[in-house]
Amino acid sequence: MIVHFFVNQHHWSSDIHQLNSDVLTRHVLAKANVDTCIHFTYCEQTCKGEIKNTNNHLIGSFSVC
Repeated sequence: MIVHFFVNQHHWSSDIHQLNSDVLTRHVLAKANVDTCIHFTYCEQTCKGEIKNTNNHLIGSFSVC
């Protein structure tokens, strides 16, 4: 599956085989300059998710194709 990331004015796509927080974290930390403590929310109906920091501030989003 292809995941499109949008974080801090950066956007990129990655081909991943499993959708979980460990995989998403690895991809975000490799490409974006963000705090290492991030968490994700995901809606299966829309295939979209949010990326938030430890203060629960939205720092980005992602979508799954």
